[in-house]
Amino acid sequence: MSKPTFLPLLNSIAVNEAKGERLLGTWAKSTRDPQLKSVLEFVAIREGEHAMAFTKRMCELGYSVDEASAYQVFRNFDDLLACAGSTATDAEKVAMLAGDSRGETKDPFRGFFNDTTIDPQTGALLGRYIAEERDSGRRLRAEYDRVRASASTPAGDEVSELRACVAAMQVELESLRRQVNGGR
Repeated sequence: MSKPTFLPLLNSIAVNEAKGERLLGTWAKSTRDPQLKSVLEFVAIREGEHAMAFTKRMCELGYSVDEASAYQVFRNFDDLLACAGSTATDAEKVAMLAGDSRGETKDPFRGFFNDTTIDPQTGALLGRYIAEERDSGRRLRAEYDRVRASASTPAGDEVSELRACVAAMQVELESLRRQVNGGR
């Protein structure tokens, strides 16, 4: 049996999904936002499961994952991983890690089934992967949009702190006025 023509696709998915798991898992550990953390953890788990499923499928076909030959989705992965685990705000991480994902983009999965030699078992795995990746993308985009929106307006706690500062300044100004006016 000859080497499957779709093997580079499986290999690239296995490699990049493992990196996605590390990246999102690292970010989830560093965020203070419970809603974002929940989504990041969910998608990270899904990415890890994809990495293992495609690694397993390659093994079943008689091949092993080769990171060196995989298409690299993540450029400067070490820098991205450092950012994900840093003390940068979630909005700053969204800007660095997700960029501007609000625009319409082409479907990255549109050509996956162009290879007519894909066997039914691999096809089923790819179909589930595509559906889950699209769902993960929707979940992450919703969170990224929420984080961006909350970063552009002061949070409730920050507004309360500002109000308390203004109130304290008003009390201090009134005290100063009384001193200047001889206690009146």
